[in-house]
Amino acid sequence: MSTMLRDPAPLFLPTDFNSSRKDYVPKEPGGAFVGFQPEYIFDPSQLVLHLPPPTAIPDAPAEALAGDPPGAPFIGFDRADPVVEPLSQRTAYVEVVNAGTGRGVFGEALSDAHPPQTSVPWQPMEFIAAVDSAGLVGPVVPTVRSGVDEVDAYFGLYLAETLRIGQRLAPGFYRISVGP
Repeated sequence: MSTMLRDPAPLFLPTDFNSSRKDYVPKEPGGAFVGFQPEYIFDPSQLVLHLPPPTAIPDAPAEALAGDPPGAPFIGFDRADPVVEPLSQRTAYVEVVNAGTGRGVFGEALSDAHPPQTSVPWQPMEFIAAVDSAGLVGPVVPTVRSGVDEVDAYFGLYLAETLRIGQRLAPGFYRISVGP
């Protein structure tokens, strides 16, 4: 017995001392609740279900449509022209996010921005800006382009000169998104 206690075999492997085989005998179907007697809330002999009379189903779909439906289900269709108000003209929108934390810092609709009109619609774009206590360290750098070079150049200058983004932000690095 003392030699078994000094055995260098790892103890986490199954042995006769730390595990055993148990035979599993599955119960018969429905046998899990055999030992429990049913407890009824109502008397089963007095159960009455109040069901409506059965509905006759027509043989063909056309027979279902031939009957007179109750009321006038289509009374509101095509009685008056809807009044559609035109949407306001979309303007560009700028959103500034701190590049280190991902928190939104600034967001504003650019109603005074007038990007060049092109035959190709421009897509949302992104810029990276470095700001110190004096303002922008250099020009904003486009990281995601709009697909139109003139629009990219316009918003690069607009952010720096018209919006003066460097004077509105605390020192740090920022991701600037501009969308239509």
